[in-house]
Amino acid sequence: MCGFIVTRGRMPESVYNSFQYRGLPGFTGEGFKDGYHFVHHALPFVTLERSKAIQPITKYGNLGVFAGEIFNWTEFGRYRQHANDSEMIHDMFQRHGFEHFEEFDGFWSYATLYQGKLLAITDYLAQKPVYYRSDMDAVASEIDVLKLLGDVTPNEAYLSATEKWGYYPGPETPWNEIKQVPPGHYYYNGSVYQYWNWDKVKAYDLRQDLETAVINRLGGKREVSILLSGGLDSTIIYGLIKASGRSIQAIHVDNSEESYAKLVTQDLIKCTMDEVDPEEALIIHQTPVDLGSVVPQIAMARKLKELGFLCVMTGDGADELFGGYRRAAEYDSQHSDVFHELPYYHNPRLDRIMMRETIELRAPFLSARVVKHALELPYEKRNGIKHALVEAFADLVPDEILNRTKHPLKTDGIRHDPMGQRKLNRQLWGKIHDLG
Repeated sequence: MCGFIVTRGRMPESVYNSFQYRGLPGFTGEGFKDGYHFVHHALPFVTLERSKAIQPITKYGNLGVFAGEIFNWTEFGRYRQHANDSEMIHDMFQRHGFEHFEEFDGFWSYATLYQGKLLAITDYLAQKPVYYRSDMDAVASEIDVLKLLGDVTPNEAYLSATEKWGYYPGPETPWNEIKQVPPGHYYYNGSVYQYWNWDKVKAYDLRQDLETAVINRLGGKREVSILLSGGLDSTIIYGLIKASGRSIQAIHVDNSEESYAKLVTQDLIKCTMDEVDPEEALIIHQTPVDLGSVVPQIAMARKLKELGFLCVMTGDGADELFGGYRRAAEYDSQHSDVFHELPYYHNPRLDRIMMRETIELRAPFLSARVVKHALELPYEKRNGIKHALVEAFADLVPDEILNRTKHPLKTDGIRHDPMGQRKLNRQLWGKIHDLG
């Protein structure tokens, strides 16, 4: 999963050590090129050898840093000879630019130099987000590390919108000087440009493509666990794993759904939500945004770390893609769900929360081919009931789960008084950052 920062000019050690949790101890690397300072924290999966996992990558007379996973990296011919997917993406970009990116199965952010200037890429849904400062030449995997590079001012429009809607549906952050690179875009020389083209993504059969995504995400040289809620989506993922002949440990957060999860497996490790301080949760999330799932997901991440897992599979993304939320029964919310909520709230939240505990999160429903299937479905197939998933995977799901209504993972504060909780989050955020 990893994390990186690149700045014009040397940065203090205290800056890049501030997010060292994104990698393992002893797996930090740095390099210098054309006046730029590259620092990378590695959490390796493809190869566990320190000498092969530490970045920056140094080939073609250029440096590169990569965070994420490209699970099908060996499918690209000559790249089978490479040690890992980070070398593959560096080689691919240096030789071919963006030509083959739509063929990748995974999630990624990558930074390098192009014609002596800084360039940084994020994947098609910002599962591995990358941020930049608009007032200096710097990019990084997290908001707060960029905040350490210089003074920032609160983005009042962002803060107001998060109180109004719950999150900000665009690339703004709480700070005027820090922006997120939009999904499927790259940052270059102070501006952002689109590179991703959904027309180039080749989808085949929904079941086949999701099966492939699951099998790919079982790869690597570390044990994979799963977050099992008792809902349709994680049950499908668990069923596909079981059908593949692999065993996997299921983690369940207390959300009044244990009886459903036990229909899937009796081998559950449970965790609760009552040990996470709300103020601490906002610090970890690095924004005042919490639609109810930040606290329970922090609890799950901590339980995973306590158990020794560095990787977890989830059913995230299925509701946004296939119309599982209540609002989808009232209107066609898909494009906002997929292109606003996922890249600007949901995916960055998961990235920051899990990486705080040095855990990689893998979401098979967010494979580009599966996303392409969802985007091509007519509204009547995703109108509050995930018809396409029910039809394709009914054999893997107990009837009690198949026919139940969705029970979102939320704290009681958001569930019963969303506006009151948003106001409280804004107040806590102001206190944390001494904003008055």
